[in-house]
Amino acid sequence: YIWLYWWNPLAWAYRALLVNEFRSEKYNYYLSDLPTQFGNATYGEIILHSKGFYYNGGTYGQEWVGYSFAYLIPFIIFCLFVSTLCLKYVRVEKASGDGVKAVKSLKQENTLNEEEEESHGEEMSTEIDNFKQNGTRRKSINLPFVPVDLSFEKICYTVKASTSGEQLKLLNEVSGVLQSRRMCALMGSSGAGKTTLMDVIALRKTSGTITGEVRLNGHPQEPQSFRRCSGYVEQFDVQSPELTVRETITFSANMRLSASNFASQEDIDKFVGDIIAVLELEPEEHMLVGTMETGGLSFEQKKRLSIAVELAASPSVLFLDEPTSGLDSRAALVVMRSLRRICDTGRTICATIHQPSLAVFEMFDDLLLLKKGGEAVYFGELGIGSDKLIDYFESRGAKPINHGENPGTWMLNVIGAPVSKGSVTSSMSKSPDYALMYTQSKEYATTHALITDLKNNIDESRKIAYDSEFPTTFTRRNMLVNDRLVLIYWRSPTYNLSRLMLSLGIAFILGSVFIRYDRPETFEEMQLSSAISTIFISFIIIGVLSITSVLPVMLSIRDMFYRHRAAGMLNHTSLAMALGVAEKRFILLSSMLFTIVFYFTMGLEPSARKFFAFWGFFTFNLAIYSYFGQAFMCLVRGMATAQILCSVFIGINNFFSGLIVRPQYLTGFWQVTYWITPGHYVFEGLVVTQFSDDERLVEAYFGSEFFQYMNCTLLQNTSDDGSRQCVGYVRQYVDSFFGGRFTRDHVPQDLVILGLYLTFARVLTYFALKKFNYASN
Repeated sequence: YIWLYWWNPLAWAYRALLVNEFRSEKYNYYLSDLPTQFGNATYGEIILHSKGFYYNGGTYGQEWVGYSFAYLIPFIIFCLFVSTLCLKYVRVEKASGDGVKAVKSLKQENTLNEEEEESHGEEMSTEIDNFKQNGTRRKSINLPFVPVDLSFEKICYTVKASTSGEQLKLLNEVSGVLQSRRMCALMGSSGAGKTTLMDVIALRKTSGTITGEVRLNGHPQEPQSFRRCSGYVEQFDVQSPELTVRETITFSANMRLSASNFASQEDIDKFVGDIIAVLELEPEEHMLVGTMETGGLSFEQKKRLSIAVELAASPSVLFLDEPTSGLDSRAALVVMRSLRRICDTGRTICATIHQPSLAVFEMFDDLLLLKKGGEAVYFGELGIGSDKLIDYFESRGAKPINHGENPGTWMLNVIGAPVSKGSVTSSMSKSPDYALMYTQSKEYATTHALITDLKNNIDESRKIAYDSEFPTTFTRRNMLVNDRLVLIYWRSPTYNLSRLMLSLGIAFILGSVFIRYDRPETFEEMQLSSAISTIFISFIIIGVLSITSVLPVMLSIRDMFYRHRAAGMLNHTSLAMALGVAEKRFILLSSMLFTIVFYFTMGLEPSARKFFAFWGFFTFNLAIYSYFGQAFMCLVRGMATAQILCSVFIGINNFFSGLIVRPQYLTGFWQVTYWITPGHYVFEGLVVTQFSDDERLVEAYFGSEFFQYMNCTLLQNTSDDGSRQCVGYVRQYVDSFFGGRFTRDHVPQDLVILGLYLTFARVLTYFALKKFNYASN
């Protein structure tokens, strides 16, 4: 590997720094009684020689500082030149999803512009007619549920402004009724509070002040029961990319359906098959969900999968946040057709919609229209061709709708939320107070009369109540989460396969440096020092690899957990246990592969006891780094902050494990860092289990700590050939190197403390999952 040494820019920089220091005037003096092999060497030259920095029999001179600049400057220029060429000629394209259609940017919320609507109108009208005639012939979902009429009265939501202590009212006494077998659209301008209202009703808001009343079939909303009888599809819902469509839906069904509804797993599989048929996902049933980078489902297919996941709970109420945003006209129609089918089974559906196409808008039964400030300006039926909505606004002075104009776009322009270029001028004039008009309207009175009727005529048989928070038992819930997470890990080659391969590669590179020595009977002091340093580097490098690679995986799992917890599928205990189980087998495998390669290529003693001792401490190290990485990602919101915590953890282990700053030199406050660093106990265990009883010889270098530890003199231990040498045992060298701080008696203590660190990391992850929720809310 000598070519790697001369190629490595860090080696040139390190050598230049050492030469610049020890060739300076500070070390330019001579010692008396030097061995003859040093000649007239200065003290600085002796230090360089003792550290292995000599070349062709002599130490590096001051000129090597200049040589280093002569190498490093062209090296940097070369790297910049290669980077420039790559930026100019190399383009890495992201893989597109299998079957992805040409859709608009996800940032676009307009699903269909006017030109598209005109060109597709006739075709879409035909599809809608076919659906109305034949749509109900598709297989329905045959599972008992309680139909729900959900009423909400005078809902207010207030939050504190981020830049001041001012209270902002985002919702202002909004009332309405979501009825079974009907689809209600929540609409309004951007910032009107559509999603906020739906989040409040669906118990998704965890901050701010909420007032008002929500009832299900006249009964007060109870959080535990409501979560079990409702589903919520987020706008940009994320599913596990490593699972197939059927596996994703099946997991949701297993977690959210009571065992009393099914006689066997076969019944659940049939139910999942019905859902797949209703959502028209049969062609993608066994396809991996995937990502934008790796390929998989298209955006529209993922939308339908998200709906299927919630439908697997057999909810009475289904909430959807902008289910058609980002889709083209045909994809939006497929989604809405599926929702219509679900609604016709007797379920209640509520969806926020932003600028829907005419075809999509007319598939809704009811509309709740909000204006900025969170005030309702209309709630009621749309009517055939939206005639009731149009009559309502035209009778209150609104500009008459043009022939063929989309009522959804027209009404937003009417209330002062222009969505097309032609409406800008009209929006400049002061708009009537439609919120006030609504409170004085017949529609307002009808809505509140219906709410009152639901409260006064309560049917006890339609009360939704559950005895437990979760539909499945603790044991089954943990088993399902374990199996799912293990499968995700198994199908994550970029995480697990790559770290296994890197472990093997790093183990061979580090260990093979010592192949040519083949367990020498006598060490040079520098040679044994290098072996100890290599053991240190090995567990640090693999630890850094583990803690950094686990962060993106944990972020994805954590965010998915927030979604599952909000849906009432599981709690923090199930995930915390599953994380330990899924990670454990790969930690054991990775550490074993590394140990096998590193241990024997480095030439450590072929003893089963010592081999398994090395593997045990190395496994502890790998587990601690991996589990602390999980804990850090759960403790903080974003990846960047977690990386900072990891950097601090890595830095502490680098500096205070006992090599870079040896324990005998840590005094005062810095002794604390030594005792609290887990790497200290790993390093001590690895070193003393290998060398504490090693009786091989070590030749002490003149003037070194080991030379002084052995109380050697120049005239001591003269060999037959006349050369003077100071020789000790490997165990003595280890005792000298670490100032007597690393001893074999500490091994049981090291194991106990590492076990406590491992437990602390798991408890920290459990606590973070329980207490924190970094989902947007």
